[in-house]
Amino acid sequence: MAAEKSFENRVKKWLALQGIYTAGTSSHKIVARMRGWFLKVWGGGMQKSGIPDMILCVNGIFVAIELKSPVGRASEIQKINITRINQSGGIGIILYPAGFENFKKIIKGVLACDGHIAALTALRNVHSNTGCDILTG
Repeated sequence: MAAEKSFENRVKKWLALQGIYTAGTSSHKIVARMRGWFLKVWGGGMQKSGIPDMILCVNGIFVAIELKSPVGRASEIQKINITRINQSGGIGIILYPAGFENFKKIIKGVLACDGHIAALTALRNVHSNTGCDILTG
């Protein structure tokens, strides 16, 4: 478990350098321009099994990461959930330390993506004052 926690900390640090901050980050700790948000999911008795370790919104794109140590293995329910996220148009990843460089390339690609933004911005702007509060700043 210590190896997975160490890897998680590496991932979090790199995400922050990209402007992807954990939920609840104080404004004074946001140094790079905010380009994403993430939540670390804590498993336990009240949590549904198989939910990925980290849930992210990066440049408007849903990303979920199941972190594993070099010797860790994803459970069947974790594999099913990652598959369903990908089938739903998000990006679901089972991430091992050996794949960290490829993961960085994926996130950098997501940050560079702008094809979906115009349509989503228009949708948000049209519906933002219809009893559906969409806070933008």
